[in-house]
Amino acid sequence: MRDRQPNRLLAWERLQRGWSYEEMAERIRAEMARCGEVETGLTANTVRRWETGERRPDPRYRKHLVGIMGKPASELGLLTPEELRMRPGPATSAEVDLAAPGRGTSDDALRRSLLRGPATADPLPLLTPLLSLESGDSGGPARAADPDAYVAVTESHRRLYWTTPARLLYEAAYAHTQLGIELLRGASGQTRVRLASALAESALLTARLALFDLRNGAVAERSLEVALAATRESGDHALATVVRGHMAFRLIFGPTPGDAREILAAARQHTWHGVSPVVRSWLHCVASEAEARAGDAATGRHQIDLARKAFESDAAAPHPDWLDFYGPARMQSFAGYAALSAGDHDEAAACLTGALTSLTSREGKQRSVVLADLARAHGDDADRAASLLVQAVDALATDWYRTGYDRVRAVRLMLRDSRVAADVDQRLDALGATVPEMVRCGR
Repeated sequence: MRDRQPNRLLAWERLQRGWSYEEMAERIRAEMARCGEVETGLTANTVRRWETGERRPDPRYRKHLVGIMGKPASELGLLTPEELRMRPGPATSAEVDLAAPGRGTSDDALRRSLLRGPATADPLPLLTPLLSLESGDSGGPARAADPDAYVAVTESHRRLYWTTPARLLYEAAYAHTQLGIELLRGASGQTRVRLASALAESALLTARLALFDLRNGAVAERSLEVALAATRESGDHALATVVRGHMAFRLIFGPTPGDAREILAAARQHTWHGVSPVVRSWLHCVASEAEARAGDAATGRHQIDLARKAFESDAAAPHPDWLDFYGPARMQSFAGYAALSAGDHDEAAACLTGALTSLTSREGKQRSVVLADLARAHGDDADRAASLLVQAVDALATDWYRTGYDRVRAVRLMLRDSRVAADVDQRLDALGATVPEMVRCGR
């Protein structure tokens, strides 16, 4: 009898890599050839049938799926219910070793380190590994979690992002993400789907705070891994697109921004599944920054054109509530950066001025970034550029944003020295020294 349950886990992993059915089949055939195994007539249609649940992969294919995906069979939906029941219990499972910062660390010690980690600067907190998102014993009572309550807190954290000091909200979002992981382990059915969607959003917020506000790349990376695993559970392609886009940002800000192209290609695969045009527009903007930083200014500007077309293609299309960090002002900001990278300072100034006037009162964090880029666009006018940097520092003093601080610092180095520029340096030094204490005191 054929199993009619779709294998969403296998399909999701294929989509994350940007592979078609034929590409996956080709990779399996190549691996079989490398191992000296006889070709068996594997086709793209066979792969499709694995994902729709019309049939299960034979053992000869299963071992190669594990190899090319780099995931255990349990995370690819390849095990039968009877095989899953053979899994060791919590006390003996290898997941205990994977979860602990060091071998032999107890669950209680791990939880203590997780709760202590965000509030200190020394230990690096690590979220529970992705394997723990699977259903199982959560170590608590059997009563089902209330997804409405968890979703409500997630939505509150999203709104608090614009008015709460980054470190304080980071601690709350981090703990909420950890709670979501624990709740998901004991959930099933639609409760599991709703919790997974809210967990993905919470983990994404944690990652955004770690990456853009606190410059903690390691925590951002682990949080995004949790978010991506949760989107797989919820089947939310729009959220998966944005999570992958943020994974690309880590590379975009690094020494080899061109390496982000592969991740962005995987993100685009999700946009083929009924994703809102505004999500596609955001992804084009991220691709634009990747190309601009990689030195391909023309492609960067082309991506901005695609972003505008996507945004305007269906103005009435649903806008995900969690995508509150993107809109016309942010698109103009990306466009200004792309124009700067192309050396078109007039176009950059026009875009950035438009972005500045379009920013809402709650988007104060982005104001420092836009002002810094606008100062760069006016780099041939030292007084004008310095004046804009002063405004950028004023914005930082009101709405601290580490990305804005770094951008102001970088633009300041491009400008000539002057009395105003010296004042900017002094204020930046003072702000950089006092912000950590300001955050701890809840300012």
